[in-house]
Amino acid sequence: MEDQSMIFNLLSAYMSFDIFSVYSFICFILPGSVWLFLNRQKIAHKRYRQRHIIWIYIYMLYCYLAVKKVAGIGTIWDLISHGKLDSTINLIPFSSEGFATYILNIIMFMPLGFLLPLIWRRYREMVRTVLTGFCMSLSIELSQLFCLRVTDIDDLTMNTLGTAVGFGCWIAFRCLFPKAGRKAIKVSSAEPLVYLFGGILGIILLYNWRIFG
Repeated sequence: MEDQSMIFNLLSAYMSFDIFSVYSFICFILPGSVWLFLNRQKIAHKRYRQRHIIWIYIYMLYCYLAVKKVAGIGTIWDLISHGKLDSTINLIPFSSEGFATYILNIIMFMPLGFLLPLIWRRYREMVRTVLTGFCMSLSIELSQLFCLRVTDIDDLTMNTLGTAVGFGCWIAFRCLFPKAGRKAIKVSSAEPLVYLFGGILGIILLYNWRIFG
């Protein structure tokens, strides 16, 4: 049942569109959009700035889908509603049921490992990119303590592996298309982290689905 539920979440993430999706997406992109606006002068006169901004929002859309629509992170409002943190934490490696769960967790994080080096030159180092994937997955798992979902070390492991596989796909893509990523520009070394973890905080702090419930 867990495998079927995850497959359903992956499919519905790309199909569902309702007021909750719009609301949660706004919560996710708001911190990054504000940061980008405040730093707009840093890219105002750079070539390819419009291309860069498009890629930024593609990146944030992917992160939103992975974090909210597929993983389903908890929020501070869930914690207030339940009145407690979930104590269901699995720290035993490879104890999850279903091989498909591992594969889907790998697939879910592959785009992260590909997009980071594609958009930002600084992330063309495997360690930096994989560490970002690890931290993203850890943030998801810890936030799930708020919404009474299982925090699982297997998810953390497979998500991190998925980031590494995605980075490997980037390397292969770069070999086939050597000019890929040459038009990347830099706003700040922290830029991709602001969009990702700012979005996660945006969901945790701002998304209260009960407003429309």
